[in-house]
Amino acid sequence: MHAEVLDRKSRATKRTALGVLVAVLGLAAALCVSVGTAAAVQPAPSVHPTGGGGGVVIVRMVDYRLEQPAMFPPGRFTFRAVNMGRAPHALQINGPGVSNARTPVVQPGDSADLTVTLSRGIYDFWCPVGNHRQMGMQLDVYVN
Repeated sequence: MHAEVLDRKSRATKRTALGVLVAVLGLAAALCVSVGTAAAVQPAPSVHPTGGGGGVVIVRMVDYRLEQPAMFPPGRFTFRAVNMGRAPHALQINGPGVSNARTPVVQPGDSADLTVTLSRGIYDFWCPVGNHRQMGMQLDVYVN
């Protein structure tokens, strides 16, 4: 009889462990779906190569940050500044061989292109409108 009680307890323990394992796996699957959905809603900034080490780079200007890659190879790039925020924004670039190149002010929902040639070094990208730079619309971009 003592063996029967131990056998029942062992089976109950195994069922509990299995239930916990199933719950953990379900939670992990739900998190994966959630992360996948968030990534689908907010696609990463992209570079569209045009050959010769350059391309068209989408810069998302959001209240109050710049969303774009922070590393590039040397080359000629067109930065397409897309205003996805509610306030007017612009894009300004300063660095080796580029002296304060900028787009006009871009209204919400609009975009403007800025073509520059980047050589090795560190470039400063920012929004020159109002105090947007101080509010976080600034990014160091590395070219190597």
